[in-house]
Amino acid sequence: MLPARYRMSSTRDFSAAVKGGKRVGRRSIVVHVVKAATFPSPVPTHEGGPGLVVSGSGDPVVPAPRVGLIVSKAVGDAVTRHRVARRLRAAAATVVDGLDDGALVVIRALRSAADDDANELAVQLRSGLTKAGAL
Repeated sequence: MLPARYRMSSTRDFSAAVKGGKRVGRRSIVVHVVKAATFPSPVPTHEGGPGLVVSGSGDPVVPAPRVGLIVSKAVGDAVTRHRVARRLRAAAATVVDGLDDGALVVIRALRSAADDDANELAVQLRSGLTKAGAL
């Protein structure tokens, strides 16, 4: 399971990764990656403005990498989409520790993802992230 601190929930983050990131396609998934230095951080500073969070000691706290999923109705019915999403979350959990701090990753499932098992999706994810330079 992917821990909550690694989950992407902001529409702004999804848009930044999909529109401004590097895209790598594989047979069953498309991986969008934006490295931390290439987008403005939505995390507020201690003054309330945009930037990095500053800890009590004055050191900047870099946000953890975040991963989001896009599994549309083209993949299949609700049961199939949820199965694919669970498999992709599990695959992401195995690679999230190797991602750069603050990176945004969006994984879009294609129709053929419904036919792949968890191991195949994990291999494709790792391959896509490596090609994008995120691993």
